[in-house]
Amino acid sequence: MNSFYNIAVESREIVVRFSKDLIDRETVIKFLDYLELESIRRRSRMTQGEADSLADEIDRSGWQNLKLGFLQP
Repeated sequence: MNSFYNIAVESREIVVRFSKDLIDRETVIKFLDYLELESIRRRSRMTQGEADSLADEIDRSGWQNLKLGFLQP
């Protein structure tokens, strides 16, 4: 057993325990966000090309909205 953390499988959950002195809360939140995104990615049937196209579309839309916000009086 590692002294820095403890991992237990309880029913359908994985429980990880470690000292709050080991890592700050913000880093834990970023890691959990990463796990959530990775879970979504693994379940997705989207191809890399489709994902790239969607990302480009989101970028264009975002920039268009920003541009409109700056140009409006």
